[in-house]
Amino acid sequence: MIKNIILFFLVALTFNSWSVETTEKAITYSNFEEAKAAPTQLKFIVESTKAGIFSSDVDGYVKSFSYSYNFDKKNMIMRNMEIKFKAQSMDTDGESRDEKLHNLCMSYKEYPEVIVKVQGPLFLKDAKSRTYSGVAIVRGKEKNFKITISQKLENGQLKVTGNTSWSLKEMEIPDPSIAIAKLSDEIRIQFQINESLK
Repeated sequence: MIKNIILFFLVALTFNSWSVETTEKAITYSNFEEAKAAPTQLKFIVESTKAGIFSSDVDGYVKSFSYSYNFDKKNMIMRNMEIKFKAQSMDTDGESRDEKLHNLCMSYKEYPEVIVKVQGPLFLKDAKSRTYSGVAIVRGKEKNFKITISQKLENGQLKVTGNTSWSLKEMEIPDPSIAIAKLSDEIRIQFQINESLK
């Protein structure tokens, strides 16, 4: 009897200290420039070397994506963060480049969606950056990766930023390089979320 009472209080305490709210938001931009200027964005960067001499970054943005997370408002902790987007919504502001990105690299007709998951926990009261393990579903396969996330909460306004680097080869993403323009194997991915928690 006493064991049952203790178990009941432990379960009640767990639920009271972890009162979960699930937040889901969808973001859509009409074009590359709008996505680039937005405070909430999902960005990817690769380095391109032309003629073996000149190097420059090629920036891209995801024009339409959704994100969700579980939120413990009492303790200000985020968990189970997830970002989803259609491969065809990736935009580098170059028509021929995007066609190769969508068709060759992402094979969007066969694998239309990319899903990125980071379990956390993310402590919003703590401004320290931390490195987390994540899982990405790219071209139908699960791939593990590391991501560094930082957060700032001020006057009910939350800003979360994340940075990670993926290898095209390790992610099994075909290399779209051509003879006169060679892309680096590394793709840098950044996300930024700005929202009010009031």
